Amino acid sequence: MSLNKSRWFVTLIYTLLFIIGVILYIKLPFENLVYKLLIIDVALTVLITIVGFLVKNDSMYDPYWSLIPFLMLLYWIDSSHVQEFNARIFIMIILMSWWSWRLTYNWIRGWKGIKHEDWRYIDLRKKTKAFYPLVSFLGIQLFPTIIVFAAALPMESVLFSTEALKFTDLIGGILMLAGILLEIFADIQMHRFKKNPENMGNIINIGLWKYSRHPNYLGEISFWWGVYVLSMATHPPFYYISGAIIVSLLFLFISIPMMEKRMKNKVGFDEYKKRTPLLIPWKVFVKRK
Repeated sequence: MSLNKSRWFVTLIYTLLFIIGVILYIKLPFENLVYKLLIIDVALTVLITIVGFLVKNDSMYDPYWSLIPFLMLLYWIDSSHVQEFNARIFIMIILMSWWSWRLTYNWIRGWKGIKHEDWRYIDLRKKTKAFYPLVSFLGIQLFPTIIVFAAALPMESVLFSTEALKFTDLIGGILMLAGILLEIFADIQMHRFKKNPENMGNIINIGLWKYSRHPNYLGEISFWWGVYVLSMATHPPFYYISGAIIVSLLFLFISIPMMEKRMKNKVGFDEYKKRTPLLIPWKVFVKRK
């Protein structure tokens, strides 16, 4: 299947998932809106997992976790019957939409077609062998779905909010915006670096990557903490902070170690590791002698 046909195929699949999600939203008889959303989220995850199994490519799921927060946003907007869009709600809608569609576009730009699968899935398939289908569903599809669901739950508090604006709203908005901008500039710099044939096999050490080995992950962590902080003035349930915590732990103990392991055999990585902090660019604030 050509790249163009692959894109149309993925678009068709996700359009059908959206339609199924709307039908479930209308038909499911649950009064608890959080439980109802969770059931819809898991059901759609199962369906996209089946599609990935049929086409033998688990990367079919990859756009899901960046698209679903936007669809969750629409869910909460409709459920809350928002009549007055205060600044807090406006910030959440604009920044969550921007984050979702930018990340989805970034995936589309880097996707090479229906046969293109994330290298992490390929490695996991080799390691787990016969257990891969189960490991794939639980670890590659369902686990990220639950994490993103938890991280996006503070949207519910924000969309139902009537509280006056507080200082935490400003901090939350800044964290969300800073996270998006970090990811944008990190992605642009990485794209330009890889585009240059002279950089083949080299470690990127320019721009944001000069000050943090994983500025894109720092941006993602900052964004989700911003989502929670923006909801703080609305007095959300205490467990709504769990999403931001789990996202942070996921990057610190799973995603970053995997990337570091992949990078360690590249020329100059040891020196780069000594010179550049893992995540937070604290050396920027240290006066060089």
